[in-house]
Amino acid sequence: MATKSKSEAPALPPGRPTLKAFSAFADYIGLRLVEWELDNCVMELDVEDQVLNGTGVLHGGCLSTAIDTAVAHAAIYCTVPENYRSGATVTLTVNFILPVRKGSRVTIEARKTGGGRTMFMSIVEAKDEQGRIVATGQGIGRYRDGCHLPEGLPRPDGVPEGRSPPRFDR
Repeated sequence: MATKSKSEAPALPPGRPTLKAFSAFADYIGLRLVEWELDNCVMELDVEDQVLNGTGVLHGGCLSTAIDTAVAHAAIYCTVPENYRSGATVTLTVNFILPVRKGSRVTIEARKTGGGRTMFMSIVEAKDEQGRIVATGQGIGRYRDGCHLPEGLPRPDGVPEGRSPPRFDR
């Protein structure tokens, strides 16, 4: 009879599909945007080998990346599907509360709490599959010019849905 390692959580049901394709790093760590509406988002991250630290638990940098991504996405939902909104985190505070084992699923819930024409604020709770808070976070971000409005800006030709135009010429 096979035994389960103490460092591995019980098998999880399949993860929910993502609503958005992410860029290289967020995609590599398996971050999924599973709920998204004005001023709120929910993301999921399944804890597998590629996101573990040297002690065999979820690496704080990966959890910080997920919280950072959620801070911004809570503020940049666009009410007009063909348009876009964009922003970047300016400050980020992450509080690590519990270690997260391989085989766990972390659900990251973010809510925009304020802001104006240039800046936004969001708060985040990250919970494991048992509903325990494993981390919290808060951040301040800056909207890209004109992206503070819920309807966003017209997407330039050649920029695919789900992506923002590049910040700099290449």
